[in-house]
Amino acid sequence: MFIFKGISSEDMEVVIEEEEHFLGKASQRYSQIDIEGRNGALFEEQGYTIIDRPIKVQILNPDKLYKILAWLDGVGILEYKGRTTIARFYNEIEPIRTSNIKIADFTFKRDPFWTKKRDDFIEVKDIVINEGTIYSQPIIRLEKKTENKIDITINNVRFIYNFPENENYVEIDCEEKTTEYDNLNRNRQIEIGYDFPILLPRTK
Repeated sequence: MFIFKGISSEDMEVVIEEEEHFLGKASQRYSQIDIEGRNGALFEEQGYTIIDRPIKVQILNPDKLYKILAWLDGVGILEYKGRTTIARFYNEIEPIRTSNIKIADFTFKRDPFWTKKRDDFIEVKDIVINEGTIYSQPIIRLEKKTENKIDITINNVRFIYNFPENENYVEIDCEEKTTEYDNLNRNRQIEIGYDFPILLPRTK
């Protein structure tokens, strides 16, 4: 079973012939520089690509055909096995009738990574461990205790946050490189360079 745009495949009465097609590892973009007289080459990593996959959808209730075509269209959150990602359905669909059901071939594009469906904040007192299989650019929530200034270092990235009097927390999004309190921008309150903390996966 999977969920797209908050609607489950069970409710829409569809079955994916091979749901494992939702999974898979995204390829990594890179540039390769060959230098004459140098053994090997230099590589520059440039992030991950989207995943582009075909799926075959069995429509068990033909009366829901138009609802299904409207459902599996455009951009939405895809949930599968307790994890979520962003998926996109853009291609033209031509359902084929087979016995008592219809079958339609869809192609979807999804973001390279999955996240846990319930990814709550974890209180960290000393060390935080990335249990995933790829690097993480976390959202860091700092809560003010007695001091108005917090000086912290994560993986050699040091930053200082200065709390205004009327704030008791701040959230730092390391992927978007934003600092917010109650949806208000607080980038002026943080002292940090261009690099934000990245958590590498645990190797052992």
